[in-house]
Amino acid sequence: MELRFFNALIWDGEKLFRGELRTEGDRISYISPVSTMDYRDWDREIDCGGNLIMPSFKNGHTHSPMVFLRSYAEDLPLQEWLTDKVFPAEAKLTDDDCYKLTKLAVAEYYSGGTTYCCEMYGHTRAVADAFVDSGIAATVTEGILNFDGTPSQIEKRVDESVEYYSNFPARVRYGLSVHAQYTCSDDTLGAVRNAQRRHWLPLFAHMSETRREVGSCVKQTGMTPIAYLHSKGLFEYGGAGFHCVHATDEEIDIMASSHVAAVTCPCSNLKLASGIAPLAKMKERGVALGIGTDGAASNNALDMFRETYLAAVLQKYATNDAAAMGAQYVLSAATSASVYGFEGADRLARGAYADFVMLDLHAPNMSPGNDVLNDVVYAAGKHNVLMTVSGGKIVFDHGAIDVGEDYEQLRDECAAIARRIADASRR
Repeated sequence: MELRFFNALIWDGEKLFRGELRTEGDRISYISPVSTMDYRDWDREIDCGGNLIMPSFKNGHTHSPMVFLRSYAEDLPLQEWLTDKVFPAEAKLTDDDCYKLTKLAVAEYYSGGTTYCCEMYGHTRAVADAFVDSGIAATVTEGILNFDGTPSQIEKRVDESVEYYSNFPARVRYGLSVHAQYTCSDDTLGAVRNAQRRHWLPLFAHMSETRREVGSCVKQTGMTPIAYLHSKGLFEYGGAGFHCVHATDEEIDIMASSHVAAVTCPCSNLKLASGIAPLAKMKERGVALGIGTDGAASNNALDMFRETYLAAVLQKYATNDAAAMGAQYVLSAATSASVYGFEGADRLARGAYADFVMLDLHAPNMSPGNDVLNDVVYAAGKHNVLMTVSGGKIVFDHGAIDVGEDYEQLRDECAAIARRIADASRR
């Protein structure tokens, strides 16, 4: 597909200018302040009317099929929420359920200008198939934990996953993850480490999310969770830690020196009363930042606009410094995929993936336009998304969503899945 976007205000990830952008296939073929004559037959030409084109959001931490648990288990602390509500309901899911539910999540991602997610969930092959069929870019991780078998079985599972995903389209990739330190024995972590060394894989994991998690790890091992994972050699190839709410100064230094990014999920962390991650301190020490929503069970929206807003303003409160975490820095974190090892989607440039969003600058909440990037972080919302392009394909267009099948039917099927599991859980 060949698309032409003209008469646009473009933020390419670094600079802001008025110009034109064109795509061929899944890549950007032209981007410039200068419009040159080209008389080819475009599949579509879009007059942007002065609206903003910018890199799409990259959701750094997702559990996509958990949309079936949206507003299902509320007002509970994390451990009770997980063990009493979430885990029993998830045990009833099938591969087909997860395929459908993932597509519903992708529909929500697209409607909010998101074209990449870093996923952690079970039923990974069904989830990955849904990502491929809906056209979103993703890193698919499994969240390995003790229930996944013996060390040799875990190593074999990773080896097979690496081989399986090598045959996937380049936009859907495998990532190695453990669920968390507290759900993995030393034997499990050792198996992951052995597989990691064979394939040179970075590590993704929930890290230091709650005070209870940190206290339990210190009691059992004498170390905090991030320090403990580091002591096991799991950061040799870098990676990313999800949440990192209670990261200590020592752990922040470990993350910086080991090239482990911090992926903050402020809505989920506030809703579960987990706390506020020390992002400003991490930034000062050179830790790369990503932003994610977590799952719809704990958020409850998959909305990167409000995550980006909270990532910025909570640091101002936490540090008592109104200048902490500037808007453009936070916006760059929210639109970066390279922080998860997915290259070619951070900036709008010739040869980069055609992953971008068009925002309505004429809406009342975006006027009078004193500073467009500040407006995106502090004023914009999903209702400002006019169009989302994922891999050169228009997947959201003024309310119309394309995930490879009829959205209305998909929504009804997913509602039926949620009812079935809720009914079974009450018996």
